[in-house]
Amino acid sequence: MNEIELKNKFINYIKSNNFASSFLSQNFKPNNVIEIKNEALNKKFDLVLALIKTKEIKTNEIKDKYIEIDEDIKSIFFRNLLHQSISNKYKIKIQNLILCPIEIKSDKDKLDKRLANQIIEAILTFGRSIIILDTKHSKKIKNNEFFKIIPSTILEYVIEGEEFVILNKYNRIFSDSLLNINKINLIRTLERSNIVDINYNNLYRNLRNIQKINQKLIYNQIFNYNSFSLFDDEIKFIKDFSCINQRISLKKEIINLVKESKNYKITEFLK
Repeated sequence: MNEIELKNKFINYIKSNNFASSFLSQNFKPNNVIEIKNEALNKKFDLVLALIKTKEIKTNEIKDKYIEIDEDIKSIFFRNLLHQSISNKYKIKIQNLILCPIEIKSDKDKLDKRLANQIIEAILTFGRSIIILDTKHSKKIKNNEFFKIIPSTILEYVIEGEEFVILNKYNRIFSDSLLNINKINLIRTLERSNIVDINYNNLYRNLRNIQKINQKLIYNQIFNYNSFSLFDDEIKFIKDFSCINQRISLKKEIINLVKESKNYKITEFLK
């Protein structure tokens, strides 16, 4: 069967079975599955599903502690315009929305190096990756157990029962950057640099704020949104941040590192 046929079988299957709850950490009702038109994301993904959570989250439940637990809630901050556009179009409460990018590989498609790029793009854009494999592809990937090392939830189509079975369930959701700042490591680094009279809490919070704003800018650049806007707290932070007049010379730092290593010999690395 071709990609469109496999896609339609999958959509019909999760709308008519309790299976839908099993390939995500969140539960949702089979009739709360919405197909997002791929043209909105420049046809980067074969299928994007919007799933509505079974348990509705109230506004007063969204507290700092809760956000740290629920990565789907946390991703609203970083992918705000994407979530808002889908929420407005389909009249879904934004806090109850789960977005799933799905890559479909029918037996008429080839499994090649493009899949690695598609997985990375799905994780960077939506925080998760889901792959659906047709019968022959499933057999190949099970024989070499390749599915165990892929950071994606992988489903196989079983032709005998016309059902979709989980090969690999990858539960981690990347709500923000993979390069999160570790506070303990930051403090240790500064202590080794003999920096004194520094407020570690404020520094860590400000570095995280810079990272968050930068990520929002990058995500909205990926989604090609032109009407990007910042929250009031972010605007105030950027104004304060813009008052710092301190330059870090890239060339100077590189030259210093070159000078430090100029006397190293290749034999020293072979010991």
